[in-house]
Amino acid sequence: MNYLVIPLTFVIGLSFLLSASHIKSQYISKFFYCVGTFGVIMAMYIAWPK
Repeated sequence: MNYLVIPLTFVIGLSFLLSASHIKSQYISKFFYCVGTFGVIMAMYIAWPK
């Protein structure tokens, strides 16, 4: 289960981060940056050895 969730969360977070730089609206791009950063941090948290 975790082996599927980690890369999926990481890829979704990266796609939000990369697409945020192409959006003209300031509020939507900030939202995409926040969601992308949260996704990447969440993937690293899930992958961290417990």
